[in-house]
Amino acid sequence: MTPLLALTPIVLAIALLVFKQSSWIAAAAGVIAACLAVILFFPTPISVLLESGADYFPLILEVALILLFGMVLARLLESSGSMGEISAWVEAAAPSRALGVGLVVFGLIPFAESVTGFGIGVTIGVPVLRLLGCSLRQSAILGLLGLIAVPWGALGPGTTVAAALTGINVDDLGVATAWINAIPVIIVATSVILVMRPALSSCLGIIAAAALMWTGILAANILIGMAPAGIIGSLLVIAVMGTLFIIRRRRTGFTRQLGLAVLPYTTLTVGLLLARALESAVPSLVTQIVASPPFWLAAACVIAALRVTSRGAVTSAAVRSWLPIGAGTAAFMLMGWIMTTTGMSASIGTLVPAGLVLFTPWLTAVGAIVTGSNTGANSMFTGTIDAVATASHVSSLPVVAAGNAAASLAALAAPPRVAMSVQMADPSSPASANDIAWVQGRALTVAGINAVALGLWIQFMA
Repeated sequence: MTPLLALTPIVLAIALLVFKQSSWIAAAAGVIAACLAVILFFPTPISVLLESGADYFPLILEVALILLFGMVLARLLESSGSMGEISAWVEAAAPSRALGVGLVVFGLIPFAESVTGFGIGVTIGVPVLRLLGCSLRQSAILGLLGLIAVPWGALGPGTTVAAALTGINVDDLGVATAWINAIPVIIVATSVILVMRPALSSCLGIIAAAALMWTGILAANILIGMAPAGIIGSLLVIAVMGTLFIIRRRRTGFTRQLGLAVLPYTTLTVGLLLARALESAVPSLVTQIVASPPFWLAAACVIAALRVTSRGAVTSAAVRSWLPIGAGTAAFMLMGWIMTTTGMSASIGTLVPAGLVLFTPWLTAVGAIVTGSNTGANSMFTGTIDAVATASHVSSLPVVAAGNAAASLAALAAPPRVAMSVQMADPSSPASANDIAWVQGRALTVAGINAVALGLWIQFMA
């Protein structure tokens, strides 16, 4: 009976989301239900809560700031025309539609998503895909498939949450997720080829772009750390493919406007890398703050704001959009912390028969489809996944990494994200229900195949 009672906060939150309630309302209800369950059925010493909270609550603040500055940056870049400059360069440089798609899906979208998160990469990539000549449905599903680097999206708050809830070192989890993310990358590359049906040379180009992104992210996780890995891996694809496109066309296409458009991204990437090197050499509270993702996201916002005349109005609009998202994410994180610290997640884990770790990726996949983010999914289910791994006498690291990878790709199938992608493919008219259903079906198929593959891999490795 106790494990079923422990499920109440999650079931309540999911039910409210299914019935179209805001994420912050669903998450707040889950927090209240979790608090009641602790008081009545899972009593925990105050000293334990205070000690755990002292380590975890600063993370909630950091994630909230990452989301805030990421949304502000996205709005400023859009208002300044930076997005349009970058999109125009891709359209002009790509020698063929299929290779242009490879650059967008494995370079441009993952890069934008790694910097800002929230599916912003879709809003950038889908219009470019349309300009490359893809149909509405092709553009919508390909744009969603570009969310292949979500474990490192917005500098990796979802991965950070999973690490904090399980006590795993965040960079170790980044490396493990990067290794296992080969499975989603293969699935996405195969899906892109099936959608595009390119010639053999372009097919090899798409495969090479996927392999280059995966290799770059893995190497960055190993050599530098989790947070900037998505930026570095996707930037590698952009640099290599962009250089090859330039050599083929014998002209760069670089302009002063394009340089200004990418300056905020450059500030963020270079600043974060240098600050992390400084922190490693001179560890202190000051260098820790300077090396944090929110610091350099804020710096990028300042650079981007210099090109926007109505920066006050744009920033205010971004803050208003952030409030429900930030509140919902913080509440989901709080709920996950309560359930993990008080033993509720471990109790839920007993519902999964020992040894059947192949079901664990499905938990976070479903959570991501419902909440629309791997941060929300990891907050709800990482503690349970960790408990299942322990009960099955399996190392938690690969199991949690598989859950993280499953949640990250499954976020592409969240209904609001699918509707947004279809709408971006044709902003001039309301999104068709048939088009949404078509894209939704294929997004769910990709997410399901990925969860099955990851589950089988974990079960085989166990």
